[in-house]
Amino acid sequence: MARKARGRDLLEQAKGYLSKAKTAEELRRAQAFVMPLEFGLSMEQTARAIGVSLVGPASCAIDS
Repeated sequence: MARKARGRDLLEQAKGYLSKAKTAEELRRAQAFVMPLEFGLSMEQTARAIGVSLVGPASCAIDS
């Protein structure tokens, strides 16, 4: 069973990163955070949607 996405308190900040991303990597990091929370996607679905391996979204972190 998939884990429930956590981090709703940071969702608005992550959405801001979507529009501020300057590189593809920055955009993928923000998408990896937003998609599970906003659309209820699993990690596997998120990885497929943003075109990375499963390790990608799991290891991504949004730098402050």
